[in-house]
Amino acid sequence: MTSHDRREFLRKSGMAIGALAAGSVGLACASTGAPHMDVEISGSVIRFDTAIPELANAGDGVVLESFLLENPILLIRGGDGNFSALSTECSHLGCTVKKEPSLIRCPCHESAYDFEGRVLNGPAEIALRRYPVMTTGSIIQIHLRP
Repeated sequence: MTSHDRREFLRKSGMAIGALAAGSVGLACASTGAPHMDVEISGSVIRFDTAIPELANAGDGVVLESFLLENPILLIRGGDGNFSALSTECSHLGCTVKKEPSLIRCPCHESAYDFEGRVLNGPAEIALRRYPVMTTGSIIQIHLRP
């Protein structure tokens, strides 16, 4: 094997290892602490039936995913029975936030948000993006555009 062949082998091996490492970090950061559910989007609206065990109690949440969404949406049942639809993208540096039993936390820099998306502690200074929600019985509509 020539030195050129060895360099090429090492270069490609390093790229493969880097890609695997990046993928592992991405998987670790993508954990949101709530069950994931695929949804369909019609125009700019998600329609979702909330009559599911994963949303039975105050503080329960699910992550809504679609290949059409830039970031998944965290849907949380509030204490008053209403729902909050929040971006899973931290407003600090864009890491994926994780729902915990009593708050939402960014695993990258420990910013914390309440279930309405308001900042509880930084370094984030801006609330999570909220999506308007309309409820009719157990069916909600999440509007993706203002």
